[in-house]
Amino acid sequence: MNYSLTPSNLRPGPLPEHLQHRILLVGDPGARPDGLERFLVRGGFQVTEAAYPPSGPERAESQPPDLVVFSVAAKQAGLADSVRDLAAAARFAGAPVVVLLADGGADAVAEALEAGARDAMASPVHFGELRARIDADLRLRHELHEAREALRTRDLLFDIFQEVSSALRADEIFQTLVRRVGHAFGLTHCSFVLTAPGEDKGRVVAVYENPSIRDLRVELERYPEIQEAIRTERPVLINDVHEHPLFESIRRRWAQQQIEVNVQSAVALPVFVQGRAAGVFFLRTVQGDPELRAHDVAFANTIAQAAARVLENEERRAAIYRRQINAGITDVLTGCASLDALDRRLRDEFERARRYSLRFALVVIDVDKLREVNERLGQPAGDRVLAEIGAMMQREIRAPDFVARYGGDEFALVLPETDAQGGRQFVERLRQVLARHTFPDLGRGEVPSLSAGVVGYPHSEVLRPEDLFTQVEAALERGKKSEPTRIGVA
Repeated sequence: MNYSLTPSNLRPGPLPEHLQHRILLVGDPGARPDGLERFLVRGGFQVTEAAYPPSGPERAESQPPDLVVFSVAAKQAGLADSVRDLAAAARFAGAPVVVLLADGGADAVAEALEAGARDAMASPVHFGELRARIDADLRLRHELHEAREALRTRDLLFDIFQEVSSALRADEIFQTLVRRVGHAFGLTHCSFVLTAPGEDKGRVVAVYENPSIRDLRVELERYPEIQEAIRTERPVLINDVHEHPLFESIRRRWAQQQIEVNVQSAVALPVFVQGRAAGVFFLRTVQGDPELRAHDVAFANTIAQAAARVLENEERRAAIYRRQINAGITDVLTGCASLDALDRRLRDEFERARRYSLRFALVVIDVDKLREVNERLGQPAGDRVLAEIGAMMQREIRAPDFVARYGGDEFALVLPETDAQGGRQFVERLRQVLARHTFPDLGRGEVPSLSAGVVGYPHSEVLRPEDLFTQVEAALERGKKSEPTRIGVA
């Protein structure tokens, strides 16, 4: 079983000749040409029969036919009504209707065609001609379906790229992609995983079914389709993970650990940034999900690669920004951004959140008792402690977060897609990291503590970016004076 699809063979095209089309025979068996069913089966069609009119309430078939053959006597009353009912029946999902008339001649053929039949033939029916007509009808149906899919794809792509183009940062692009693709295909799982050749871990930066996940580390040995896509630098499609050899070792682990896995199929599409694999667009279906067709995979591959070009532009902008930072927009002592850079970033974040109804948190952290370190060990020792804390904050923040030196012993952080509670949790996590850190200049028990103020946007009293500083400074002061945790929240 071939599990690797190149972009060229992902493009939709004519249906394979060996595909068994489903033909449904309805109507009066006595009016049916002798040997019709045997002829169709020998011709490679999957043939079933159904009573007409159908009994019970009408409902869509789980596998509607590709074509309906209606055998009827023209002298039967209501020929036109019967044909109209069949052509409009929801249970047949718009399958073309071919009417075979046991009598009635050209007038009956005209009546059937006017009532909505795709084709009609009067007795005697020549099977060779019937086969040619059926093939032509199926071909036309397939072409119409492809044309509708192409229009749907074009409109959906345009809509997605319009939304992507308004995103300001890479994490927004990832989240937009997984949300739109997951929704369009009715997927149970759709995510974007950042990784590279040779790495044994990946970083999940966007998940359709759980948008709150923005930075989750995963072991890639649990996802052989991702490893294969990165290794081969080709899209990988697994139709059935319970049979495919790529999943053989992981299936043994599932059995040993008695893990019940309901995943049915998986798709991993590598995304390239400046010629190197930088991540994987990852789709999975479970039993009961709509089946992923080659056309769907091609569509997902198209937007993933287009997003890669957006990300390349983002990387170029980031490189320019880094050069600007190195040119003097960084605080020299701590390596964090300067106060001027913080002001610009906060204004950008405020405008983005206001325009797109998003949220973010501003956190100001005060390093307690740093003055005592300066007085006891000297200014150079205090500077080294402050520099290590700045480096620690830069390691702990996520990719979209921003940290700047706010004052002598204060830092400010902008945390996109985070509310006030998330800002408080960040401070508590930073305290835990700080408590485990060893400072060369400080002895055991001398590690500085942290106080913090947090404000989340949107906030009823924040109408301008400047209001955020007012609120967060008041929260910091309140945290120092009256909060047991020394964390004040506006």
